[in-house]
Amino acid sequence: MSRFFIPAVLAALVSGLAVGLIGGVVARSPETHANVRPAGYDRTAVGYVGEVAPYEGFGLAGARVDDNADPIARGRGLFLATGCAACHGLAAQGGAVGPRLDLEEIFRDDFGPIVRSGPGGMPAFPDSTLSDVDLDAIYGYLKATAKASATP
Repeated sequence: MSRFFIPAVLAALVSGLAVGLIGGVVARSPETHANVRPAGYDRTAVGYVGEVAPYEGFGLAGARVDDNADPIARGRGLFLATGCAACHGLAAQGGAVGPRLDLEEIFRDDFGPIVRSGPGGMPAFPDSTLSDVDLDAIYGYLKATAKASATP
């Protein structure tokens, strides 16, 4: 074997790996996938700052809530069913995304417009998703939860 054989094999191996890796990256680029439209790469919807995004998702506990339940139980069901607990926590104590809901600072007259407009990153809940009666039930549940956590 000549003294140039091993370096030549290593050079061929390294260059082959480099071509293979570069070729793999190019073959897996976003432009080769079916999620590309003529307008460009379109994997997820684009959201804009200040844009109101109505709630379009599904609820955590399903959309059926017992209308004959007492208002506090109905409010709890709505709080879970519409996904409020996913962000604000099960007892409205705050979560990874949503802040703690302190109803000493939020009055009932202010609660509806806040929920309807969806401040910050919160989705808006229009009348078609939550009626005023539903908002009253959720507010009652949150008030009862706040009272229960305040009593020792």
